[in-house]
Parts: sequence; structure tokens; C-alpha cells
Amino acid sequence: MGEIIGQGERMATKILSQFFPEIKTQVELKKLLTPAFQEEMGERALKETIDIVAYRPKPLAIRIQDDRHKTKAFTIVDNRQRWELEASGVDVVDVWKSDCPRLFEEKKIIDATDELKRVLRNYL
Repeated sequence: MGEIIGQGERMATKILSQFFPEIKTQVELKKLLTPAFQEEMGERALKETIDIVAYRPKPLAIRIQDDRHKTKAFTIVDNRQRWELEASGVDVVDVWKSDCPRLFEEKKIIDATDELKRVLRNYL
């Protein structure tokens, strides 16, 4: 696993390991994209990582999104990432702070688990 850097990621990783046999954190975006997208990546995109990836028949990119991701700059990057990932055969789920407040508090694992299950219901 890579370094966990964002709020909520530590608990999310712990919870998700109960549902998916193989997960990794801070996965380089490039590693999830098709060669065509990799060739087109700019300098900024080469530095981007996906918070958590669950490896299953179809990889699942789980992005832990705090309020910064509601800004225009982050929204543009997040939308591009989603489009490239989905076009590369990767499912994408955004876990928003507003949908999973207990997860971001990193307390009450039972409540945080219920929140994550609700967000990921189509992938469990």
C-alpha cells in the first residue's frame, strides 16, 4: 500500500479491507489508464494518485472527497480523472464528506462502515 495522506482514508482503508480482498492506497493514476491516455498525460496529471483502489474483476477507484473538491479547480481535475478512468474500464466512486461524516471524523467505525456501505452499495 502507498502512503495514506487524506482525512478519512485510514478508516476507509480499514473498512474496505473487510469487503475487498485486495486494496491499495495512493495508486498512480497512470497505472489505471489505457496506453492512449497515458501518452496524453500532462505533467500535473502524472503526479495524480487515486486514494484507494479495490482490485476486483473491474477495478474500483474510490476517491475520498473533502470540501476542497467542491472548488472549481478540483472539480475540473476530478471530472477529467473520472472520464479517463471510466473510459479505461475502471469504476469510480466518490465518497463525499457530507455523505460520510463519521468516516471523516475517523471515529465510530460501525457508523462509518454503514456510511461506506450505503455509498458503495452498487459495488459490494
